[in-house]
Amino acid sequence: MPVVAFLRISAIVALLCLASLASAAPAPQAAAEPGAPTAAFSWTAQITRSVAVRKAPRDDAKVAARVTTYTAFWRRAQQLMVLSAVQTDPATGRRWVLVRLPGRPNLAQGFVPLDAVKLRATRTRIVVRLGARKVELWKSGRRVARYAASVGTGSTPTPTGLFAVQDPVPSADFQRSYLGPYIITLTAYSPVLTSFMGGNGLVAIHGTNATGLLGQAVSHGCVRITNAAVTRLYRTVAPGTPVEILR
Repeated sequence: MPVVAFLRISAIVALLCLASLASAAPAPQAAAEPGAPTAAFSWTAQITRSVAVRKAPRDDAKVAARVTTYTAFWRRAQQLMVLSAVQTDPATGRRWVLVRLPGRPNLAQGFVPLDAVKLRATRTRIVVRLGARKVELWKSGRRVARYAASVGTGSTPTPTGLFAVQDPVPSADFQRSYLGPYIITLTAYSPVLTSFMGGNGLVAIHGTNATGLLGQAVSHGCVRITNAAVTRLYRTVAPGTPVEILR
């Protein structure tokens, strides 16, 4: 091959490689301290000791709830979604973080002291679109999967808002025919049902064997997806993962 032709080909290959590198934009980086959840990443606060959750970022504020170090169902590490930047009590210098609480009412929140949590960043997010009847899995601000879903009816609607994964669990043998292999419980509750099938109206994303009903508004408020889809979500998400439910 003539030297000039070889040099031209080499230059073209080099340019193509550079263009490829330029187009592969790096994933957004989380800040050193937490803030409100974004499409690219969010933060969780792992509870390291049982603690009172306060309605304001100070020790003498009213108690909103109490949280323990473990989740309600599977007894794994309790991780709560962080909702804002760290706030400091000017009177004491103690630092606090606002978290989403795993209980009623919907969108309950409160402050926990920073010395009682371990902070972690996560790039995973679930988006539920009720109108489109779809569940989306996002990573680092990019949608990586989209699944058909069944959602609540008009009389038993799926609640909307920014929730979090509460405690994903495998279903029991007797539940698998109608709940699929996994139940991804959320910090969301039915706005109309305070009890259902022995529970307290807790909303979850779970599997289903009735795949012919996917794409319809037929549930009591939970979000149903295929068993393969819920298996992927179960293997991907953890307590504290943001779940945004949109109309």
